Amino acid sequence: MSNESKFRRAQSPSEFLDIMEKFISSDSMEHCENFRPHSSDVIITTFPKSGTTWMQQLAHCLRSNGDMTFDEISIAVPWMEVSHDMGINLNDKQCFSPRLFKSHLTAEEIPKGGKYIIIFRDPGPVLLSYYNFMEGWFFEPGTISLDDFADAAFFETMGFENYWHHLKTWWAMKDDPNILFFCYEDMKEDIERVIHLVAKFADIPISKSLLSLTKKYSSHSFMKSNEEKFDEHRTKQALNAKCGLPEGGSSSKVNSRLSGKSAIYLTDRIQDKLAQFWRKDIYDKLGFNSYSDFRENVMSLNA
Repeated sequence: MSNESKFRRAQSPSEFLDIMEKFISSDSMEHCENFRPHSSDVIITTFPKSGTTWMQQLAHCLRSNGDMTFDEISIAVPWMEVSHDMGINLNDKQCFSPRLFKSHLTAEEIPKGGKYIIIFRDPGPVLLSYYNFMEGWFFEPGTISLDDFADAAFFETMGFENYWHHLKTWWAMKDDPNILFFCYEDMKEDIERVIHLVAKFADIPISKSLLSLTKKYSSHSFMKSNEEKFDEHRTKQALNAKCGLPEGGSSSKVNSRLSGKSAIYLTDRIQDKLAQFWRKDIYDKLGFNSYSDFRENVMSLNA
């Protein structure tokens, strides 16, 4: 069998889901489940495409005084669920303190004992960013429509892959002093306040110079100009073959496609479906009329 036929990107929703099932191996997940964080460890936990990489860079800059010698952010701040398959032992010391990790697990599944930074984001932009990120890496550009992707990979999902379940499990922990909550949108509006809160939460002394450096190094322009540090190339090197994917693949975590001439948009049908799911899974269970209503309550936790 030629490499061309052995390794290929998905061209249908079912093929995409098949590849996704191979992405996190049972061995790697077991390594994650058996990990026992130190009380000083900080685990950045989000639903995918909700500001994870942004917070990884921000927190790493704070603890390291602006270190940029890492090859890719997933090496400096390991992704817990796939670390084993990337040759990373979660128990190892890190170059800087506190140890930082990222995860997409729910509050029910996450290893307990550390500190947790949780970031929420409006589900519409999450869906758009998720689709944009997967196109060109997991599926061939132009082969899966946004609507088909949403139906298969966003609405009909379970566990930590389900946006609404992920949100509900973490919101149930809102009174835990070892958890710091943000919304992505508030990071965009007042990043300086976020930096101060993260530094205090992680017990990192902050000076005016470190604040200025962290604002610069976590800015969109800086991260875009250093995009190779945030492009998942180390993850692709480790995991593409076992998923049946060809080498490389275009995917950016510093996104520019959600605005401008190449922007993608949610159809009316998907917007209606998002509203239906919000009513069923969030309003009926938690009482928040909308994401904006929920966001106000998240903001009040840091008042």
